[in-house]
Amino acid sequence: MNIVLAIEVIAPGGAETFVLRLAKALEDKGNRVIVFAFYKNKFNQALHSALAPNVQLIWPHMRLPWLARKIDGLFFRLKIDRNIQKKYIKGALKRLMQVTKTDIIHSNLLKVDRISAMIGNELNVPVVTTIHGDYLQFYEKERKGEYMPLLNYFQKAKWNLTNLKKIVCISDKQIDFFKKNFPAETEGKINKIYNGYAGQIPADRGLKQQLGIGANEFVYGMVSRGIAEKGWEPAIEAFNKLGRPNTRLILVGGGKYLESLKAKYAAKKYIHFVDHSNEPLEWINIFDVGLLPSTYASESLPTAVIEYLFCNKPTIASDAGEIINMLSQDGRKAGITIPIQNDKIDTEQMAQAMQQYLEDKALYELHKSNTTACFSKFDMDLCADRYLDLYIKAIAGIAN
Repeated sequence: MNIVLAIEVIAPGGAETFVLRLAKALEDKGNRVIVFAFYKNKFNQALHSALAPNVQLIWPHMRLPWLARKIDGLFFRLKIDRNIQKKYIKGALKRLMQVTKTDIIHSNLLKVDRISAMIGNELNVPVVTTIHGDYLQFYEKERKGEYMPLLNYFQKAKWNLTNLKKIVCISDKQIDFFKKNFPAETEGKINKIYNGYAGQIPADRGLKQQLGIGANEFVYGMVSRGIAEKGWEPAIEAFNKLGRPNTRLILVGGGKYLESLKAKYAAKKYIHFVDHSNEPLEWINIFDVGLLPSTYASESLPTAVIEYLFCNKPTIASDAGEIINMLSQDGRKAGITIPIQNDKIDTEQMAQAMQQYLEDKALYELHKSNTTACFSKFDMDLCADRYLDLYIKAIAGIAN
């Protein structure tokens, strides 16, 4: 099968890493796979090399891309729904599909869905999308009148969902959202497929020793995007409330927000800010417990939780998105979830969960042993097979 996976950029992020991992898995099964990225300016070579080094990447060639970005930015500020870059992207995608005789486009994210569906309609090639959260996020921002990098959301969302052949949701929350807000546009199209994950447990590089962490110290850790809604400060506050000797907190992420927290908590010598890593498993591997007290409005299937399970780390997280289901399999739990109340996490409750793992060794070992069963839902081979089956149905025009 000739498959084009479309995405805006190749950069650190849940959608982007999913696309690279799926592309590699599909190619390993004998398909021809090309990842078409709209913009090259944020290309992360290390990410591509680490996850899918042999998968072909293609970008549209743009004349004076910096100037096009400036003009498009001006159009947006003036609320003019025009885009110079889109012209180049559409032309490049169309030529790619014609040359490779593409059987299916697998699009990711709302803006990508729109252009993919336009070209798919023109060439009579079906388009499948995976929902990563932006449809939900933009909906809430539009409803609340908040800023978002998109004009005419409802018009575009309805058009996209009408013209897509299959819509893959990765959480029950997403399914409920579409059934409630876009029932006609998504009727008979929605499928639930968990993101797959593939990797290798890394060798110990002595990271604990580099941070001065003793062999018998208990390590809590968090990996995520560097935005406040992911719960970085609640994790810090809960750790400070725990206040137990021989415990450490490692925070793996980058950006201005985390730099501000690093300055704020500079006096806390048992909290380690280690910046963004293209190899997060190296850090997760030295955690005893993974944390994700996220209150992110469009949280769906956080990659961090999948990575914690892959590395056999029990998890303390909020009940955002699909997290409760992620941390359970056939009644076996691999973590403790904290309910979100009034868009916040109770840090006292989180500190108690941290203390529970520290003191109840039987519970800790039980949840640790359950991580393998919970991770099985995210097997990359299973994920690729389910997508291939969906592609065949989309091409044949079979509902659901």
